[in-house]
Amino acid sequence: VPESSLTGLSEHGNRRATFAGEPAIVLRSADLGEPGFDVLVEAIAFQPLRAALHHAGAVEIDPATAEVLRVEGGVPKFRQDMDEETIPLEAGIESRAISFTKGCYVGQEVIVRVLHRGHGRVARKLVGLRVDGERVPARGAAIHAGDRDVGRVTSSTWSPAVAAPIALGYVQRDFVEPGTAVTIDGAAAKVVSLPFVSRA
Repeated sequence: VPESSLTGLSEHGNRRATFAGEPAIVLRSADLGEPGFDVLVEAIAFQPLRAALHHAGAVEIDPATAEVLRVEGGVPKFRQDMDEETIPLEAGIESRAISFTKGCYVGQEVIVRVLHRGHGRVARKLVGLRVDGERVPARGAAIHAGDRDVGRVTSSTWSPAVAAPIALGYVQRDFVEPGTAVTIDGAAAKVVSLPFVSRA
């Protein structure tokens, strides 16, 4: 695939290609919080593709580093930061998960009701949290505003780029504004805009 045909792709845009004479799909993706591509091939071609990428100079990263990049990028992960019950508007993924121009789709009535009757306000929303101190909060840790339990942490890590513990978590809609002070397991924290680190 010529590099020029990939540079202008929007997220999830794709190009058909071949690898070792077999079909492949190159898909624009930022699921790790870093602009990049997924290359989809038959399972039998995985190891040869991996070897070819290494030969071309690609370097693998370990799962822990990938997780740091994802959280720094503010990218929610399915079955960790969201599930089948999560409304895309709660997770902040509407720009890449919802088409407002296509026909009917599962869940459309809920989305339309929230957008048009509720003016886009949801009961809870995924936010970024910058935590004071050195301790990374545990997944599931309670988020408090004063003596009120207002949410839960869903992902957390130490961020080298921010030089602090950071987390993703859902908080009640009255506590989503950047700058809102909260506590997590007794540590002071603040709601911040996502992404923590922009690499686009």
